[in-house]
Amino acid sequence: MISVRLLITMAMAMPCTHAYMQRAGAVLARAERTRTGRVLAQFGFKVQKSERLLIREAWEKADAYRPGKANWFTKQQKDLSSLHKKLLPEIEALPSEPPPSNATSLLGSLLKVLTTGDLALTLCSPEPPVLTQLRDWLVEKLPMPEAVLGLPEEQGRVLSTIVRALDARKILDLGTFTGYSAIAMAYAAADDARVICCEPQSAPARWARDWFLKAGVSGKMEMHEQEAAPLLERLLAEGGAGSVDMVFVDIGKREKYPETHELLMQLVRIGGVVVYYDTLWSSDEVQQHDPYPAMRQFNKDIAADPRVIATLVPLSYGLTLCVKTVSLEGKALAKALKARTENDDEPLLDLLRARQEVLYAELASLNDGANDQPADAAVELPPPPPPPPPPPPKKRDMSLLGFQPK
Repeated sequence: MISVRLLITMAMAMPCTHAYMQRAGAVLARAERTRTGRVLAQFGFKVQKSERLLIREAWEKADAYRPGKANWFTKQQKDLSSLHKKLLPEIEALPSEPPPSNATSLLGSLLKVLTTGDLALTLCSPEPPVLTQLRDWLVEKLPMPEAVLGLPEEQGRVLSTIVRALDARKILDLGTFTGYSAIAMAYAAADDARVICCEPQSAPARWARDWFLKAGVSGKMEMHEQEAAPLLERLLAEGGAGSVDMVFVDIGKREKYPETHELLMQLVRIGGVVVYYDTLWSSDEVQQHDPYPAMRQFNKDIAADPRVIATLVPLSYGLTLCVKTVSLEGKALAKALKARTENDDEPLLDLLRARQEVLYAELASLNDGANDQPADAAVELPPPPPPPPPPPPKKRDMSLLGFQPK
């Protein structure tokens, strides 16, 4: 499921790669016709398959190219890299297509990442059964363009690991869809944790609530059917600044990642973590259509943001992990970063020095408060209670030895 999700996403996102996938599909279809010929029903006419069934069969065939798994069609073990290598000569030989470009290299890199993700899953802790059922339900019940919007399995493992490591108690899930990411984080969180979910579409929000019940985590969940920005602004207005431990961001409007980041920098505590989804493949310059240029700029801005330590995990679609290390006012920071692009670092250094002075002043006030307390005001602990008396000695039963008590 993960492999096909990525392949279909790349096919829809990139014109060049879409043509590539069409050619790959044509080669596979030609091989299928050669093996089986026409599919005939009992009375001799051709059986018409629905588009949904054709998509499902294509998914099953493509998804079987995984390390250590026999292919559905050939019954042989292959991986996506060997499939790419086998199909590439035939695809490039087609006369009506443009010559290979950077898009071909991008797809080759994607195939390598798919096999890496599949291998990584074999070395991870097992997936909770309800999450496996959720992924299967997505493919069975939803059209493929919607089913592939679910979170890949390996990325759910990353989220649950971070939640457990942080002991996160207040968690935001922006872009919940059918609930995979929210359930993965809820399972890893403590019993008194709260997962605040945001899903603007009513149907996925309803499905997510159903899966919360099946997973037994409804008591931890809080669903909001609205866009992320209004929800974050309301949390700030209610005094929630600096109270959030972890955030997972998978909002559908990727171009809104920058403004979401600014709001989150106010809500997340120092040491809190923000995880942004789908940040890897936008880095390739071959993708010039929306929202990829905006996502590329977002990646650059995150890497230069002094408020966080950021790293991009190259797993399937890519995850950018941001650990908040310092609080800085957003507008002043924007001006300082703009000056930095013009080779002027002084505004940013001044901003950091000012923040340092504020922290030193807060530490000094804490120390002064401790020093103002008189020495004799120290609270004396009461002496420990005396130990309980020993139990009385037990009388021995001498009747077993033949003696009778007097």
